[in-house]
Amino acid sequence: MRRLGLVIAAFLFFSIAGQTLAGDNQMKAVLKIESGISNILKGIEKTIAHTAKETGKAGIQREAEIRNLLQSCNTGRPYVVDSTFIDNKGIMRFIEPKQYQHYEGSDISGQEAIIEMLKTQKPRMGNAFVSVEGIKSIDIEYPVFSKGKQFLGSVSMLIKYDELIRSVAADVEKELGVNCMVMQKDGVILYSTDPAQTGYNTFTDPLYKDFPELLALAKRMVKEKEGEGFYSFTAPGTKNVVKKRTVWKTIHFFNNDWIIAAYKEAI
Repeated sequence: MRRLGLVIAAFLFFSIAGQTLAGDNQMKAVLKIESGISNILKGIEKTIAHTAKETGKAGIQREAEIRNLLQSCNTGRPYVVDSTFIDNKGIMRFIEPKQYQHYEGSDISGQEAIIEMLKTQKPRMGNAFVSVEGIKSIDIEYPVFSKGKQFLGSVSMLIKYDELIRSVAADVEKELGVNCMVMQKDGVILYSTDPAQTGYNTFTDPLYKDFPELLALAKRMVKEKEGEGFYSFTAPGTKNVVKKRTVWKTIHFFNNDWIIAAYKEAI
């Protein structure tokens, strides 16, 4: 009996230790991804703010100078589709790189992001959408003002959100052995270790409707800036339902939030 008791005690010890290690790795993953994405977004903010300021100084008639500024937004950022000067009527005046310049002159004043920019004249990051270039992306915009403080329009950087997130998350996932996800507050999944789920909406897609624990946890994640919880869902590539543990933290940038989560099967 004593030996059996020791075996059970040892099993419980290693089981708890394994859960603690897994939990620690999940939190480490979330913090590393949060830090990496935050640094990228801060770099984008610095560049786009400088471009907007210099565009305002130059005046919108100095096309060559503005194009050089837009090119600098793209440099060293493979996840950027293009950078654009959009005037105060919502017209795409100048676009870099050259491959997208045939969209110059397009009226995008009806897009949600442009409506908000024309209304607030403040820096913003939009939600995922399909751009006029036909690419699933997000739009980060910064207002442009003349020397006389007249609103001239905005500088926009169109970004492949999944590529931006993957540039940070992939190495972290490999290093710490966890799965990760980034979600908008409306439930749209911007990135997942399981690429098949990227672009789905947690709250409305039929894939998730039969998993009430998952839906309840997702609602918590929207309301609470950070936390942890459990839910049941299928293991990747199978129909087997397993229990999973998730740790999450929310990142804020301009007017928007991204929820960063690391999840793993519960031991």
